[in-house]
Amino acid sequence: MRGIYFFISLFVAFLMGQGCRHSQPNIFLINHLTSEIHLDGNIGEMEWNNATTITSLQSPWVPAEQDSTIFRCFCSPKYFNFCFEVIDRSLIILDYTDETTVAEGDRVELFFSPSSKLSSYYCIEMNPHGYILDYEAQFYRKFDYSWNFSHHTVVGKITSNGYIVEGRIPISELHTLGIDFDKGFYLGVFRADFTEENENSVIWYSWINPQVKEADFHIPSAFRKSKLRTN
Repeated sequence: MRGIYFFISLFVAFLMGQGCRHSQPNIFLINHLTSEIHLDGNIGEMEWNNATTITSLQSPWVPAEQDSTIFRCFCSPKYFNFCFEVIDRSLIILDYTDETTVAEGDRVELFFSPSSKLSSYYCIEMNPHGYILDYEAQFYRKFDYSWNFSHHTVVGKITSNGYIVEGRIPISELHTLGIDFDKGFYLGVFRADFTEENENSVIWYSWINPQVKEADFHIPSAFRKSKLRTN
């Protein structure tokens, strides 16, 4: 009798394992709203209250550091809208001369990829004043800084506790890059927090743990599958 129960238990465990194997992966669902908004860095519109929200990022490489960043996003009829609300009382912002200065100070980042292979993906890095560094990339770390988004709007605003970055990119433009909100694409959400004006002082934050020993956002494990919420 015990033998029968043993084999039944094995069979149930096998079925459960098969079910987990074929279950749908964890997907980041982006809310769809019917109205457009005016970008001014104030993020007081009701749409932001109904946006898909991430309430904090993480830094696996400096685990003692806590982050209170709030990232929100939603799709309106024409745009992928996003905003970052960052707590940072020691801002490091270099005087803007060209796009490369954005990468030398505090900033937030969004990466878009049609697939998990990162054969081509598209990055926009934004500093607290709303200046951007955008580029196309290919795995691994092959960057084309001559590439730019054709249409985008980004507004930065310094606050008493840090900064806000509010922006949008046309859905039609993202679609031409292979970013399909209905079938799904891969998204990365990141932050760089400098404590001094040098690369060695930066603390890197990600919305997920890429499971690597050193900070690196240009790898598949730093992205998460995302799509438009349908219900």
